[in-house]
Amino acid sequence: MFIDACAIVSIFSGEESAVAYEEALASATAPFTSALAAWEAIIVLSRPDQLDCSYRDAYAVVCEWLELRNIALRETASPAKVLDFAVQVAEDHGIGKRRLSNFDCFHYAYAKVAGQPLLTLDQLLRQTDIQALPANH
Repeated sequence: MFIDACAIVSIFSGEESAVAYEEALASATAPFTSALAAWEAIIVLSRPDQLDCSYRDAYAVVCEWLELRNIALRETASPAKVLDFAVQVAEDHGIGKRRLSNFDCFHYAYAKVAGQPLLTLDQLLRQTDIQALPANH
């Protein structure tokens, strides 16, 4: 299962959606995320309303958090395919306000290339052809 940045932030911050994410993550075999998803989580978690820290400090926290949950930080064997899927989903669903973000396009693409579900509650990502978990949201 590919772990989206929003899931990382939600679980780390104890948001309302964290319980659903934790339950889905508990049943995942070999969960993983990308450097890009981790970077998005670092950006968000470094903000004043989150950890209010440097990017370097947020990096250390995110890396430790991933390690403690056995979430591998890895890249795909096919960067060209990731780029192709990111472009495809952007073409199909759009980018910008009330559309997918640049990060969303790549999170989708990583999950698609890996043939794995995407751990996200993002409604726009859930409208794509990717299998999104948790399933009952």
